[in-house]
Amino acid sequence: MEFIAGFLLIAGIGAAAWGVIYFFVAIVKAMFTPPPPGSNQVTPSNDGDTIDGMNNGDYYSGPHGYSAMTGYPETQYGSGFDPDAEWNHEEEY
Repeated sequence: MEFIAGFLLIAGIGAAAWGVIYFFVAIVKAMFTPPPPGSNQVTPSNDGDTIDGMNNGDYYSGPHGYSAMTGYPETQYGSGFDPDAEWNHEEEY
């Protein structure tokens, strides 16, 4: 039984060492392999003013920074805050 456990231990260590060596060989190979033709073309960027997920903050806050009256005009963060508004009071159940 001890022979089988020892054999499995040695086989596992050998497999792990082979995996580490294979990993580093693949890294070095990838570093020195030239890219395929046409793979380093730059995709043109869209610098327009269209609203998408990435520049949504400009729509609410403007391109020059935060403005209190944009985004949340009727809340305590905007100047249109009404302390007596119905939504401002806690509901009692």
